[in-house]
Amino acid sequence: MKSRFTPTYVLLLAMLVLTLAACQRRAPYYANNVRPKKTLTKYFDEKYMLYKLPSTYYNNDTLEQTFAGNKTKLNYYGVDIDFSPMGYADSLHLQYTHVYSSKCVYHTADTIWKYAEVMFPNTCLTNDLVYSKIHLHNTETTTKTINLRLFYQNTTYWYPSNDLSLAEKTLDNYYGKSDIVQINLAANADTIVQLGYSIRFNAKGEFWDNDKAPVRPGNYEFMLVADTSSMGIMHPKTDIEFINPFTEVVKNKQSNYAYVGPQHFKFVFLDEYFDGTNDLDPNHAYIAKYDGSEKKLCDTCSGWYKGVISENWSVDDFFKGHINNAGYVKADYGIRKNLTRIDKDGITLTMPASTKGNYKKTWGEVLFGQAFKYGHVTVRAKFAPMYGQGGTPNGIVHNLWLYERDGKDPDPNNPYNHLRNGAGKQPYEIDFEIWSSMEGVNSQWDNKAFINYSIVDYMRDTSVTLKPGEFKEMGRYKAERLNNRQAGIPGNPLPPQFFESFHIYELYWYPDHVRFLLDGKEVGLITKDMADIPDTHMFLWIGSPIYQDGTYFSQSQIPFLETEKQTIIDYIRID
Repeated sequence: MKSRFTPTYVLLLAMLVLTLAACQRRAPYYANNVRPKKTLTKYFDEKYMLYKLPSTYYNNDTLEQTFAGNKTKLNYYGVDIDFSPMGYADSLHLQYTHVYSSKCVYHTADTIWKYAEVMFPNTCLTNDLVYSKIHLHNTETTTKTINLRLFYQNTTYWYPSNDLSLAEKTLDNYYGKSDIVQINLAANADTIVQLGYSIRFNAKGEFWDNDKAPVRPGNYEFMLVADTSSMGIMHPKTDIEFINPFTEVVKNKQSNYAYVGPQHFKFVFLDEYFDGTNDLDPNHAYIAKYDGSEKKLCDTCSGWYKGVISENWSVDDFFKGHINNAGYVKADYGIRKNLTRIDKDGITLTMPASTKGNYKKTWGEVLFGQAFKYGHVTVRAKFAPMYGQGGTPNGIVHNLWLYERDGKDPDPNNPYNHLRNGAGKQPYEIDFEIWSSMEGVNSQWDNKAFINYSIVDYMRDTSVTLKPGEFKEMGRYKAERLNNRQAGIPGNPLPPQFFESFHIYELYWYPDHVRFLLDGKEVGLITKDMADIPDTHMFLWIGSPIYQDGTYFSQSQIPFLETEKQTIIDYIRID
């Protein structure tokens, strides 16, 4: 039979295929339409950088709060009081997203840490306070003198202040106060008081180093206390490190307060779409890990590796064939600052290809420099593929961690104090860890990976019911503590196709539990009976190290990459 395809037709078809291939190569990272769109583009208040959220924003949420309903109007001592915590009606839903500026960097030395001042309002951009508006009307025929003081409290990651059985724990809540304003109000007089305050770092004065306690993300409630005395929480020298004002009002059954609940104000710590509006200097809010003395993340980091460049090899090649028989070559190894790029497309972490004579086992990693305590972390990312053409691992793993900024020395009285890293410190971690999986030990790879949802606590709390070496069902999940220092929940296998698209990784970090979500679905829950829940400031750390695939020796053996690989971080939010 004669072919229907003429030479001209074939030529045109070939040109079309080549054109489509070229277009595909030129396509941007975000060829899919799932990338979130930034909708909060207009500030409600330009001075304080407040967004006005939709009136339906909290329709599906039941927020925790100390008092039921708003109580903006109060009559105390014959004075009518109308309280607006930010000078605006309490019916507004306002959000503040901290904007990073080069003016707000504390430590400017070329080190891993560059702390930014995180507070509301951002005093790096405006040297003003935010002012509540308090309308006072003296309803009586004599002059009245009253004291006013504003208090605020984060209610998203807290211990309920109205549960007096938790009174001691509520001291760990994030709260603060304004100065005291004394008002002398003549008979039948009206006046408006602007009471200035800031939701600031180290509000309770509990740390010697101010920049270790930035503002906590989440929703805030506001309380205005009116009093004729200067005792208790109204005393100018009241140390609120040892007194929670909201709990004191509940405990003493006080009625001399006005109140606005947490639907009025939400603080977002980081809301980063990499759209050019934020400060993208890698040495500021984000820190590219540098070449230097970092611990090398493998067990065989001698700098010598099997001199094979291939992504199409088999298990037999590794254990019995040309990889097993190949000699070793010296290679560049470790984290390299130049392999992290931040631009309008996101954060790109690169694992470079190797060529003969130019062997590399290097990668990029990025830190979010400012630490925080508790919060909802959302990261949208497409992690680099972990398999070669033959379905065998390429040596890449992925880490999306919260990592303790100031690790603790081992407690010599803890029977598990020997569970430490090489530096002797025992830093907390809350981790998404994506590993290659294996069938058997040192014998058979499969073409899957899995995510381990975990907390590294070094068995700080010896009373947890998940003990070292155990693997058992706890609630809805099977939990393990197979490496002793870490409580983990292994996820279901991920097929190679998982790495072809973006996924959304979320964790909710509360004082007594941590929830892990993947693409909107809960996939892990670690509670305080499984691990000691971190209660100190941590920072976000994302990397794609060329590490190991789960075996103790294999990294030195796995061939070098033929083609460059990239992890792309599209979006980060901490709220």
